[in-house]
Amino acid sequence: MWKFGVLAALMAAGGCAAPQASTEQTSGPSAATSDAAASKLADIEQRSGGRLGVTLVDPEGQVLFSHRGDERFAMCSTFKTLLAAKVLTGADGLKLDDRLTIDPAAVEGHAPFTRSRLDAGWMTVGEAAEHIVTVSDNAAANMLLDRVGGPQGLTQWIRTLGDDVTRLDRRELELNENAAGDPRDTTAPLAFAETYRKVMNDEAILGPAQRDQLAGWLNASVTGLNRLRAGLPDGWRVGDKTGFCAEPGAVEINDVAVFNPEGKGWYTLVFLLDRPRETGAVVDALGAEVGALAAEVVRGAS
Repeated sequence: MWKFGVLAALMAAGGCAAPQASTEQTSGPSAATSDAAASKLADIEQRSGGRLGVTLVDPEGQVLFSHRGDERFAMCSTFKTLLAAKVLTGADGLKLDDRLTIDPAAVEGHAPFTRSRLDAGWMTVGEAAEHIVTVSDNAAANMLLDRVGGPQGLTQWIRTLGDDVTRLDRRELELNENAAGDPRDTTAPLAFAETYRKVMNDEAILGPAQRDQLAGWLNASVTGLNRLRAGLPDGWRVGDKTGFCAEPGAVEINDVAVFNPEGKGWYTLVFLLDRPRETGAVVDALGAEVGALAAEVVRGAS
């Protein structure tokens, strides 16, 4: 299993690393499978025109493949899964039926659920947590951040999971800046995959009911149906959380999928694509290729 202390030391200089040609190969799959995965990921990156970070880990934390796994990438909205998980732990004394008051002046950007509740003037904590995952509601995320100690409170909780890399520093919409070399609001594929894996598999973090709730929200997410999930087989239990940073010249398109092929535990697949040449359907198709590659490797390893 990857040791986060080593990863943190490798990244002590901070910032987004310069593009490199190498793709990490790990133990687990056969050498031929690892070589094929490395070649495929390098080809997908080349066709994207951007910098691609990918990691696939199994339920026990074994890295099945990784590309630029120790480089920093902006999280964009993929942090919201971890925010929802923190809420579900109950560590902040929040109950899902607690009410959050909506300040209309604070609603900006993509906030479809919050806008649907403006007349009511409130939503529950549970509704906020659900809709930050299913539709990536920014205003709901900010309201929840206010209740868990802000970005620093979420980062401190992530540290308790053994992740010394992932960090949230700002709120929506500022966290989407994705300035070159800025370590704020970033993660690395290896670190992020392991943290998601722990949230989805470790009952010391979320009990079965809370984990099933989070898995249900991820499954109900509508923002990434054409990306990683499009390459994963029908019949697998799958969910995902996307992210999109849209600053001019600093676009990043992300997706983190979790899937449980046989009911024995959750795999995590991280896809972080910085500054691609094109967006929209082109990137979705590349993500679907990564999803299909992950399915091929998982089937070959089982």
